[in-house]
Amino acid sequence: MHKQIVVPEGVYPPTADFSQGIRVSGGDLVFLSGIIGMRPDGTMPAEPAAQIELAFENLVKVLEAAGATAADVVKVNVFVRDDFSLVRDELRAIRARYFTHDFPVSTLIQVAGFAGPDYRFEIEAIAAVPSG
Repeated sequence: MHKQIVVPEGVYPPTADFSQGIRVSGGDLVFLSGIIGMRPDGTMPAEPAAQIELAFENLVKVLEAAGATAADVVKVNVFVRDDFSLVRDELRAIRARYFTHDFPVSTLIQVAGFAGPDYRFEIEAIAAVPSG
């Protein structure tokens, strides 16, 4: 499997740690549903940063179950309920521990609400892994 980071000419540079494009060849795709910061017992931390941390931990567990790692992620959509400026620094610090280079293509969306009233953060992903 080959992952090529696309760096276009004549386009603004990324404003954070993400790639503007990724070309993938010779691999399988793994699609992850929206992952939230929920514990196995169904409880959730109240603080947004704790939910973000737990959501990333859950994301890694789902990736591992599919034979993938965070390094295989090529696309993420991140959804926040709170004003992004209130969670930006914590989100970037947590994210930087999971995506360290060849950053995935990313979209961040602020939403009015989620499926559950206590949800503060959700992340969905696509990973590209070697075939087989």
